[in-house]
Amino acid sequence: MNTLSYKTLEEIGYKGFLQPKDAPEKVLQFGEGNFLRAFVDRFFDMAAEKTGWCGKIALVQPISGGYGFADGLNAQDALYTVCVRGRENGEVVDETRVISSASRCLNPYREADYAAIMELAVSDDLEFIVSNTTEAGIAYDPECAATDQPPASFPAKLAQVLHVRWAAKKPGVIILSCELIDHNGAELLRIVKQYVADWGWEGEFAEWLEHDCTFCTTLVDTIVPGRIRDPKEAAAVAERLGYEDPFLAVREPFQMWGIQGSEELAAKLPFTAAGLPGVFVTPDVTPYKKRKVRILNGSHTGFVPGAWLAGFDIVRDCMHDDVVSGFMGKLLNDEVIPTLAADLDVEDCKRFAAAVESRFDNPFIDHQLLSICLNSTAKWRARDLPTLLDFVASEHRLPSCLVTSLAALIAFYTTGFEGREDDGLHLRRADGCAYTAQDDAYVLDFYAAHHADGDAALVHAVLTDGQMWGQDLTDVEGLESAVVAALGTIRAEGTKAAFAACL
Repeated sequence: MNTLSYKTLEEIGYKGFLQPKDAPEKVLQFGEGNFLRAFVDRFFDMAAEKTGWCGKIALVQPISGGYGFADGLNAQDALYTVCVRGRENGEVVDETRVISSASRCLNPYREADYAAIMELAVSDDLEFIVSNTTEAGIAYDPECAATDQPPASFPAKLAQVLHVRWAAKKPGVIILSCELIDHNGAELLRIVKQYVADWGWEGEFAEWLEHDCTFCTTLVDTIVPGRIRDPKEAAAVAERLGYEDPFLAVREPFQMWGIQGSEELAAKLPFTAAGLPGVFVTPDVTPYKKRKVRILNGSHTGFVPGAWLAGFDIVRDCMHDDVVSGFMGKLLNDEVIPTLAADLDVEDCKRFAAAVESRFDNPFIDHQLLSICLNSTAKWRARDLPTLLDFVASEHRLPSCLVTSLAALIAFYTTGFEGREDDGLHLRRADGCAYTAQDDAYVLDFYAAHHADGDAALVHAVLTDGQMWGQDLTDVEGLESAVVAALGTIRAEGTKAAFAACL
């Protein structure tokens, strides 16, 4: 079977949309991983089909090494397949699309590719720069120099690209940062300007960055598991498609791309002009991040440790259990969403919550509960504690699901304690299944020291630990006794009984 290419698609009579192979390169993208290719590049591809916008994306590897990736993708004309698999509006989705928005993949650590990037930097066709270099990518590295070819950090690479463009008297570009950090666009601009100062570059260039370029803060949300891991299933998909594609990427149907900016910016983005679902421009993405963290991430962290203790192993199975899914639904609708009403439309939050439940029931993703439990203490502090505190402040009572969630979190770190090792806490749940709780060393040491405490003493130690929570949670009226009671139910009857007591 032939590998994917324009020639292969012609031979098999492919009828789907394809951009011309020689379409102009309008996008420079730092990052070539599954997420960008299955999310951002798919948006550009679909916009080209719907609006007639014609433009290709030059992918840039953000780190050294990986020569095989660039060469392999280029060998198949930078074409690849995206499989959208999951559940949407109660229906199973399993569809594929050849993405033809990419032109080539460049490795800046090769001299010719570095030169090609700088040539593209001064192109009249260039309109956008996109990035997703992981959370660690938008970071300042003082070791980077203006003469490095290339410098190690992504912001330093971007500074070089933009400086070359400015020196050629070309117009500014729109920069779309997709890294999962707060205010990603503003932070990227700050670091680029730091390099301008470090390297003694022109003040006029700094002004051009500020006024002619648009550094967008964005919020992205979709699950991209990557390739199909089962060899038999992968072979069956290739047979159905009629070609081999080692760069095939799988993603879920849900998608959200919130971009902070003006109506003028929205008019310049081809995917907003196309009216593609899930992408929007808003004056402030902060409320949408709050919605994502508290509903999507908060619900995960809110029920998963307890569901694991109840004997469940993957998220999808939890959604098929009336008690666990009912607990999550009540947590979202009765406790989380009311705390968002001041910033967001309640009905929109309910729709988002319904989509979350559908996403968790994805028949194609076996999302392991134990993997979600990694570093659960910090996650609970960031995702669930703010909701609990806001709920108490507005409702003047305790949220029963979140109280039980906190009790289940404590039980997760202490049930069937067998020892503290370098890899974490060795524990055993009620059905005899051994597991290892992994977290910050301080958290693990804390629970190892307190595992033999009685419930009341344990809860008091946890809630009063300022390093763990940033405050003394016994100051929340009634919380300590409520958590002790919920933990007692978990110890005596199991977490499922504790979840049921909240319904």
